[in-house]
Amino acid sequence: MKYPSLFSVFFLLIFVNSNAQTLSQGDLNILEYRNLGPHRTGAWISSIAIPQTNNPIHKYTYYVAGRYGGVWKTINNGTTFSQVFDSVGVSSIGAVAVSSSNPDHVWAGTGEAYGARSTHVGKGVFKSVNGGKNWDFMGLEDTQHISTLIIHPTNPNIVWVAAMGHLFTSNDERGIFKTSDGGKTWKKTLFIDKNTGVIDLIINPKNPKILYAASYEKYRYPWHYEAGGVNSAIYKSIDGGDHWMKLTTDLPSGKLGRIGLALCYNHPEIVYAVVENLNPKPGIIVDENVEMNALRDPYFDQMIGGEVYRSNDNGNKWKKMNTDSCNVSSKAAYSFNKIMVNPDDPDQIFVSSDGLLYSLDGGKTWPNCQWGQGNLFKNMFGDYRTFWADPKDGRHMMFGSDGGLYETFDGGLTVNHKYHIPLGEIYNVETDDAEPYNIYLGLQDHEAWKGPSNGWSGRVGVEDWNIVGMWDGMYTKVDPNDNRWAYSTTQFGGHLRIDQERGERVDIQPKAAEGKAPYRFPWTPALEISPFNSKTIYTGGQMLLRSSDQGKHWEEISPDLTTNDAKKIAGKGHMMYCTITSISESPVQGGVIWVGTDDGRIHLTRNNGKSWEEMTDKISMVGGTKDYWVSRVLSSQHDAATAYVCKSGFRNDDFTPMIFKTTDFGQTWTKITNGISNAPVNVIIEDPQQPDLLYAGNDEGVFISFNGGENWQSLRNNMPVVAVKDLKVQHRENDLIVGTYGRGAFIMDVSLLQQLDKNILNQEAYLFEIETKPERNYSERAYWGNYELSGDSHAFTENEENGMIIYYYLKNDDEDATIEIYNALGKSVKELKIDHTAGLHKTIWFGRDFKMGNYLVKFKTSRQEFTNEATVKAAPIWPIGHTNK
Repeated sequence: MKYPSLFSVFFLLIFVNSNAQTLSQGDLNILEYRNLGPHRTGAWISSIAIPQTNNPIHKYTYYVAGRYGGVWKTINNGTTFSQVFDSVGVSSIGAVAVSSSNPDHVWAGTGEAYGARSTHVGKGVFKSVNGGKNWDFMGLEDTQHISTLIIHPTNPNIVWVAAMGHLFTSNDERGIFKTSDGGKTWKKTLFIDKNTGVIDLIINPKNPKILYAASYEKYRYPWHYEAGGVNSAIYKSIDGGDHWMKLTTDLPSGKLGRIGLALCYNHPEIVYAVVENLNPKPGIIVDENVEMNALRDPYFDQMIGGEVYRSNDNGNKWKKMNTDSCNVSSKAAYSFNKIMVNPDDPDQIFVSSDGLLYSLDGGKTWPNCQWGQGNLFKNMFGDYRTFWADPKDGRHMMFGSDGGLYETFDGGLTVNHKYHIPLGEIYNVETDDAEPYNIYLGLQDHEAWKGPSNGWSGRVGVEDWNIVGMWDGMYTKVDPNDNRWAYSTTQFGGHLRIDQERGERVDIQPKAAEGKAPYRFPWTPALEISPFNSKTIYTGGQMLLRSSDQGKHWEEISPDLTTNDAKKIAGKGHMMYCTITSISESPVQGGVIWVGTDDGRIHLTRNNGKSWEEMTDKISMVGGTKDYWVSRVLSSQHDAATAYVCKSGFRNDDFTPMIFKTTDFGQTWTKITNGISNAPVNVIIEDPQQPDLLYAGNDEGVFISFNGGENWQSLRNNMPVVAVKDLKVQHRENDLIVGTYGRGAFIMDVSLLQQLDKNILNQEAYLFEIETKPERNYSERAYWGNYELSGDSHAFTENEENGMIIYYYLKNDDEDATIEIYNALGKSVKELKIDHTAGLHKTIWFGRDFKMGNYLVKFKTSRQEFTNEATVKAAPIWPIGHTNK
């Protein structure tokens, strides 16, 4: 399956200066991204929707949502998937529902509701009446996070929405909403308070007047997650959701976390609830300051934990089913804790957690309560988020996890991984100088991966990607002088040195000296290689740490650069706070290092850490809210006195874009966000060739500035609306690599943008420098036999276009314009067909037609002639096996 680009197209307008001509959107259509993946890992699936219909037209149709991947549709039972939601401009999806009475009616609730540190907001509810071809906005925008959608089984105009509301602040638009007119009007039928939303909602398929809902009270701050409250409870309606009654008989009370609900499709009087009981275990005196580790928060081990309750009489009476020895909510229940019942056998139940917990006797025993035990669902990635069971055959199930979509037809004895839904949640991008160069990606849940920018078979497929780092992949940096060495960080402070020649990883995590407070690392520990000595690396806990010997030894070169707030450091919810989030050393002047922290502090040293100057207050004076998360600091690669700081109000429910620039070592600052959309900014980089050419990524895409940040325009082009976490320009090939949190990596050749200056668009015509690929290069898949995987269920990306790529500009239409190519002997070897209309154009002489050597390209118009040289190099020699050189 080919995913070279996606189709929600917005093209930028380039303003070279205030008086110059502009390039139209159509002009910039010639610049496109390739979506590189890596597709094989999959990513967090938030919802599965399958119509319950006997209509053969919809027999093989269903929908899948990625939490930041939009909505995907298959019409061939999962052989291929197509994106149907990009036109809406929202990637975060909490729930998808399809009508059984009219399967062309599909609803999407945006803004996933898992309450994680990375949970992004949505923009309300959307509806399609033609199977996802077109969508209409149906309101409820301020809910931000929608957990569940239910469509009435026989009337597609009746829909219920369960909404959690804002994650980081209080608001009124949360609870349960009902429409009886297809979304024209809504009635809020269940509202608890401004801090309590509804996390789950189920309906009796035999009697749709009966519904059950789970309310959830929680509080999230940048440094703390209060995962439950006394208002978490179960509610029931017997009049179609118009009125609700709280169920309390036989159910736990006090402080409760997330609750999941399910009933047996063919025995709907049997109802289950999985409840995270946050009351202390009997006899336990709770230690509020228990030390967290990288894998889990032991604070919650002091609580009763996950309990499963069953009702055999429509929720009137309940009975606890599991023993206290099995905590069925396991890890981080706020982000899991859903439950499913086999429609054929009400004693078979499944609970989502880091593992897929299952019971075959109604919850009395759990064969895989301990990780790795049990004999079902063995070959699936963990962290299960959602599931579906076929009402007509309980052996047929689907599971959505952080590893993508899985399907079983034999009750879990075997599973099929539908990895080819192109999703990926990237934190960091890196490149090396191999030929072709490799891209390194730090992925949520999926280690750090390495893959080529172009594959020797003519495409980049799953077979081309390899693991480099471990655990959750965060930052990866490659030695710029020797591709053999790479460094990688993992969650909360894991550090690795990787010898790519020998295939070895060595733990180099910094440890505080005995008797000193341990280092605090964020979820995504920052990592940098010194531009002056590639054996010197930097990382950050609460102070800046440096190693001069590839991580064998570490030294502190700063004091604690955070607020060191004891209350915030001790926050619960599996997080560390008051930590360094971004580091940047000037490549122009030695000793100049910038550091930013999660609690908003920015510091500069100009003498390798001997002394530090804080810039926080100066930036706050021009709009950089003092305590807001520093998402990026960047020291200019062109001027030692110039630097940039990005701040993010994401964790404060503030989406104002914030980028600040200094040209005098931080003495004065300017806010530079004119033209950037209203979404938090995550990254800014400079172009390695043009000092005034800047790229920025926010939660809605990529932006570009041609004048040092004074003005910005969208550079999203054919990329979907999705959060951009990192950017890098590969300096040799002039490719912009974009790391998105949801849709994997994208690549665009920006050599054209690097050549634009204020004079070009005022000329009558122009021929840009020629970019030529090697003779018969790695795009010629036909030469490589049967390497290509057969079948349509394989995701891959076509290589970049192979040939002599020629950009030219016409200010006005010119029917006499021609482009002709001459060899080194002056003989004409090719005349290209070109577009004669006004604007910026691209044409290609494909590589299969030319040989190694020097060429001259002539661009003639009715008035002028332009020439540029082009050199075709020899084809690369492809190795057997792997190489890093």
